This record gives sequence, structure tokens and C-alpha cells, in this order.
Amino acid sequence: MGMLKMQAGKCATSVSDAESRADLIHTEVPASRRVRSRWLSSAFRMLVDACLLDDPKWYAPLAKALAPRPGERILDCGPGSALRALYCADRFPDSQFVAVEFNRRRVTKAFKRASSMNLSNYKAMTFEDARRTPFGAAYFDKAMLVLNLHGLGPEDKTKNLRELRRILRRGGIVLAADIDQPKASREDVILRLTQLFYGAEATKSHTSGMWPKYLTEAGFTGVRRLSEHPIWIGRMALIRSRKQ
Repeated sequence: MGMLKMQAGKCATSVSDAESRADLIHTEVPASRRVRSRWLSSAFRMLVDACLLDDPKWYAPLAKALAPRPGERILDCGPGSALRALYCADRFPDSQFVAVEFNRRRVTKAFKRASSMNLSNYKAMTFEDARRTPFGAAYFDKAMLVLNLHGLGPEDKTKNLRELRRILRRGGIVLAADIDQPKASREDVILRLTQLFYGAEATKSHTSGMWPKYLTEAGFTGVRRLSEHPIWIGRMALIRSRKQ
């Protein structure tokens, strides 16, 4: 059974009313802060990919905490989601996985691989596609939010988490993995670079370790830390919360 490719205008999700439409989780360049250079932005994301995305210290606990159940529809949102969700779809064939990714090349690559693996429980799209065809309310059972918040200002953090809450069902779980308060030398490097691109307001709550408060402000309950992980030039925290 072939995998259905997620395309603008052909999204399998339902579309919400016009007045409830909002961007999903992130924009290519946050409205509150413009990246100073497109080339430098690409270089920064390559650095994040190399240093953070594939490190099993935080990825293994995230996969364990996700604990997919048969029939669940799960969103993986953020850099690296196309391949991360592909791995989950192969491992948990009775659950549905949707990836929303920055990089269209990653989406195309993952789609080709999923097709060769005959995975029918996997879909992938870019953030641009998701903005064109928003998900309907209560569409997902669970969501993984990976490295999405540290580049957003306070208002955008709350706004985008509220959109995530809208598309989760009641009782749905959010697992957020993002850059956290440095506790050793070199762990502040990634935050310093993030501040250079997105400004001090974006990184302030991550430097202090207070960024999970935005989940509470967006209406999620039971916000708690599951684990923290040193990642060479940064520190990652895994946060769990629920839509009540």
C-alpha cells in the first residue's frame, strides 16, 4: 500500500474555520525576529543538525516517552522531523505519523524512502504546506515538538503553542524537546548563536530554564520535566504536558 504524499490543497486533514486559522508552530523566519542573513541562517541550522538532532542522549528518551499506541495519530514538528517520523512509522506500523519539516529536500528524501519501504502510515510536509492547509481541531492524539521554541519571541512562543493545543484532542500529550539552561562550560554556545540570530528575548527563557512556562500559558496542564541532556555545545530538556 503506497504512502500518500502530503501536498498543498490535497492534505488529508480537515480544514478549520477561517477565523481559527493560524500558522503551525513555526515560520521559516519568525515574525517577531528576522534572521539577519539567509546564508548564516542555513549555516546555523546545519550546525544544529550536526550537534543536536542525531544525538541519542535526548532522542532515545523522547522515543520512549512517546509510547505510540495502535490507532493514534502523531505529529512530529520541527527540524529533522521527516526522518524521525519515518523511523517511528517503521517501528510502530499501527500508528499514523505526520511530519512537518523546514527543509523540503528532507521531505522529498523521506518520502522516497517511505515509498520504497511501502509505509502507508507516514506523511510529510513543509511548514509552508501546513500553513496553506491547516490541520483541523483535535486532529492529533500526541505531538513531538523538537527545537521549535528557542528561536521565537515570547508572544510567538505562546501563539504557536496555542495553535498546537487547538489541533490536539482533549487528553492529548505534547513532548517538547528544546535548548535549556546551560549548567557547564560550552553548553551556552548554541544559545549565544541563537541570540545572535533571533535576539535576546527569544533566548531569555531558555537561558534561565523557564521556557516550559509557555506551555502553561498556552493552556497545557501537568507540565513537567522528564529529563535533561548535555549535548556538547548545548543542553536539551524534555518536557511533557497534556491538553486537559
